[in-house]
Amino acid sequence: MSDTTPINRARLFVPDTAHLAGLVSDIMSESRERRRAAQRFLPDLLDRGWLPLLCWHHIEELLQHRDEHVVDARLSYLWSQPLIAWIRPAEPSAGPGSIIDVLRAEVSAAIGNPSADAAQIRDLAGHELIAVGAGADAIPESFRDWRLLREALTQQQQNARRVTAIARWRATQIDDTPISAWMNQPAREPDATARMLGKLHESLAHEIATRGDRRIPDARSMAAEFMQQIDRDGRAVVEDRVAKPAIQLLINAGLDPEDIDPSATFGETMDLLTFQKRLRVVAEGLRLPWAELKRRVTRQQLPVMVIEESMRRHAQDQPERKGSELNDTHLLCLAPYADRTFVDKRTLESARRARNKSPMFDRLTTGVARARDCAELAAVLTAQSRTS
Repeated sequence: MSDTTPINRARLFVPDTAHLAGLVSDIMSESRERRRAAQRFLPDLLDRGWLPLLCWHHIEELLQHRDEHVVDARLSYLWSQPLIAWIRPAEPSAGPGSIIDVLRAEVSAAIGNPSADAAQIRDLAGHELIAVGAGADAIPESFRDWRLLREALTQQQQNARRVTAIARWRATQIDDTPISAWMNQPAREPDATARMLGKLHESLAHEIATRGDRRIPDARSMAAEFMQQIDRDGRAVVEDRVAKPAIQLLINAGLDPEDIDPSATFGETMDLLTFQKRLRVVAEGLRLPWAELKRRVTRQQLPVMVIEESMRRHAQDQPERKGSELNDTHLLCLAPYADRTFVDKRTLESARRARNKSPMFDRLTTGVARARDCAELAAVLTAQSRTS
């Protein structure tokens, strides 16, 4: 039976998913030395007081392998572990929790502590966020039917590639332009709108083809789909005729009229829109009145939002914007709740840049590090054990 009491003594580390995949690869190896080292990896760290902290985003990546036998071996490895830590999910049968479960715990803490900053919310949320027990308690038996998730996982991968390919694209540099600059602009005539969308489609298709994840099969189709959504949004604005076009676009996107600040920049407004979409999901899960929740909780209070916004603003813009970047940021959001969080080279460099720009991001991600493989990860944790 799972021990779901908060962790009091054990130190937590968040492995990169590649570390877990590498362990299972070594366990499946023909080399006795590699097999033995992999089998002793977590027990040896447990002897030194270290527990891995896992979440749904680890599991999601581990399930995405073409060889079904490899996926089965990965799950079997996790099921065999006598003691691990994981993010507590809202639904116990769902497996380790996701970034939404982390955010839900932070919002719950913020509601009762309206003056707390993000570091204080981290301390409050951490007491209820983390569960400890056997691997079989973390990952329900239902995951033996993981093949039923394949279609959903494939769609999730495709969506992640689309988001990372498009998120940084701008037809013009508008992030620092105030919303007021668009407020008095009239809606375009249909012919002018069609010409504009055509130019935007060419620009975006080129962006996706040259900077997007190389696994995207058709950049022009992806760009066309996105432009069709923009066209539908624009037609909805013309039909509503409730507010000025720029304001109506933001309302239709999900912002409440009273939250639209004409002096705010486009970038700030997009951050607010992203936050409110996330907060609405949490409000539904917690069954809290939206107006009250929005009034009592700010995005600056929530570690997840501080980390995600800092990474959006300051992360290094890679030559290839891989879909995996989305999951990398989700794993980074566990850093406030772990003593050590291991990320890949790209994420580490982006975190370094964000740390120099945001003091709160720096406070929340002090244990972020990189290890090329499990041997290096073990060496880092062993050295920390000796100095603690």
